[in-house]
Amino acid sequence: MTQPDPLSPYYYHHNFQNLMDLVCERDWDLLTSNERHWLTTFQQLSFKAQCLLVRLLMRRHDWFLADSLHYHELGETPPLLDTLAEHQFIRFTYTAPSEVLFKLLTKAQLIEAFPDTELPKSASKSQWQQAIEATYGNTLDSPYTLVVCHQPNILPVLSLLYFGNSRQDLSQFVVAELGIQHFEPYPIRQADRLFNDRAQIDDWLHLSGLNETAWQARKNKQPKDVLALAPWLPAPFDWAPLERKRQRLVNRIAREFERQDDLSSALSLYQTTTQPPSQERRARILIKQGDIKAAATIIATMLQAPHDEEELDVAYRLAKQKPVRVLGSLVPSTHAKPASLPTETLALPLNQRVEKEVADYYRQQGWQVWFSENSLLNALFGLFFWDILFLPVRGAFLNPFQRGPRDLYSDDFVAKRQTQIDQRLAEIDQAREWVAQHYQQKHGTTNEWVNWSAIEWPLLEAALTNLNQAQLRACFQRILFDRRHNRRGHPDLFMCRGTSYQWVEVKGPGDTLQPHQTRWLQFFQQYAIPAKVAYITPDE
Repeated sequence: MTQPDPLSPYYYHHNFQNLMDLVCERDWDLLTSNERHWLTTFQQLSFKAQCLLVRLLMRRHDWFLADSLHYHELGETPPLLDTLAEHQFIRFTYTAPSEVLFKLLTKAQLIEAFPDTELPKSASKSQWQQAIEATYGNTLDSPYTLVVCHQPNILPVLSLLYFGNSRQDLSQFVVAELGIQHFEPYPIRQADRLFNDRAQIDDWLHLSGLNETAWQARKNKQPKDVLALAPWLPAPFDWAPLERKRQRLVNRIAREFERQDDLSSALSLYQTTTQPPSQERRARILIKQGDIKAAATIIATMLQAPHDEEELDVAYRLAKQKPVRVLGSLVPSTHAKPASLPTETLALPLNQRVEKEVADYYRQQGWQVWFSENSLLNALFGLFFWDILFLPVRGAFLNPFQRGPRDLYSDDFVAKRQTQIDQRLAEIDQAREWVAQHYQQKHGTTNEWVNWSAIEWPLLEAALTNLNQAQLRACFQRILFDRRHNRRGHPDLFMCRGTSYQWVEVKGPGDTLQPHQTRWLQFFQQYAIPAKVAYITPDE
């Protein structure tokens, strides 16, 4: 990928060209004939006509006012629009659906465009819109020249093929070029592409659209719009990446049915998925419905073959609920009751954030204190395994802007790198050297596990000095076992004083330990890693 001049006003064209070049080279056979024709014709346009078209594609809609399309670096846009229309990338029109025109025009323009509307000028824009529709209908003729962009979905298709997801877009190039993010170099290979056929692309985009609708509806507090998506859910897919994406959407819709107290619909949907938290939610619904025996069967399955550590923890808690417990213990006899966690209660003034008050308290006791929540252990993990995380495993890297491999949270992540991981863990006595080497060589480079703004070498060195090899290995193995959930729940503060050290989880008034925090504290206790909970009460 070539780098443009970051000050170039045509940066967006360069970025689109990079995206287009990789997709054309790697994924040409996955494109439709219309998409190939679009790309071939695009290359025949003049440079500035290409720039204007990319500008239009980057907008969030397909309709534009011709007179509003002004870009300083392009000069006069009418001749460029004529060129785009000649090649059928756009068309000119004066007619548009009312909802489109209302978004494009200001209130003053609406008043000028529809003079026969009987309404005082002082009325609001929404009132003018209602009156215009009542007078002229839902399809409106406008005195303004409108531009409609043809095949606007070309950019989502290209972006999906390039990035392998529906979240990233051309703005990712800008972030990298401005130096806000630096990425690890790794090979991008033909054999590593994500999609195998066109149907997978279309199904992915369809699911992304449904997900976006569900997210917007939830954000706008419109639960009925989420529930209305249920009939549009596709059948299960044979391809694992698509099926995981489908099941996440199913769980989201099912959860909304549950919130609306339609438990039968929620249960029916949850039964079609295996992705967490479907088993947990099924068990909870069955308990609420009084079908304790069916709930106990699901809980037993969760205990015997949990999807991850969080599901196992939930299963233990569900098994201890009275309605389930009366059927007989589901918890294996080998499951020991966890010991009480070390705690301390402090009365502090709370003139600032509670974690800062606690940090200041311990500093007054002679401790050197760092705010390390979810940063310290993750950084040690990311630095120790840096080169293994970025191994060129097939399918792991699709584009130059990845914080880590695509399969980081998949079930077979460790299996694909088992030899390298085992070898590195066997070198745990060289942990300081590995961490120091990668800290120096990779400082500032983006890594899913390393938050550079929260990490400094003295903190890393303090942890490496105090944790013995067995403790450090155990921490890394726990993260490896369940990377998605065990990257969270680490205590707030790490501190050293002389030859002593400890982690402290801070809980202010009314705050309680979350399950994933408790699991880490119990793990620390198991491996004799000093850690405790500081409960804070206001010092009146």
